Amino acid sequence: MNLMIRAVDEDNWRQVVQLSVQPDQKNFIESNAQSLLEAAYDRSLDWHPLALHDGDTLVGFAMVGALRDQSMWLDRIMIDQHLQGQSYGKHFIPLLLDYMQENFAVNKVYLSAHEENKKIFAYYQRFGFVDSKKHDPANGERIMFYSFSK
Repeated sequence: MNLMIRAVDEDNWRQVVQLSVQPDQKNFIESNAQSLLEAAYDRSLDWHPLALHDGDTLVGFAMVGALRDQSMWLDRIMIDQHLQGQSYGKHFIPLLLDYMQENFAVNKVYLSAHEENKKIFAYYQRFGFVDSKKHDPANGERIMFYSFSK
């Protein structure tokens, strides 16, 4: 694997929009097209859309932002449906956490997930995320957080 995180830009946004999750996952995450529109027009949260690559192959998408008081959101992460099950998520989550800490000097990272997506909570806990026992008032999703060691 030759994993890289690149900014989504005028050269790759069309490929990013073509990525999709499995049909039974579509209710758990916004489309990449919607995420790119949010990043372009909701400037108050300074979203950063990111293309996830294995060499020259685009395998996924993530979006980070909403930097406040040394904390930030890992708001979206997805691996294309045709490439799921190949450990990309397992490898990209630590890379994204490192990317966020190095580029934004954060101490804490938040994410949220739908309650119905039961498997995802144990999955994120494997990386050190903790269930906050709180819900995001904007979308009702359960919030988890990751704290960087000092």
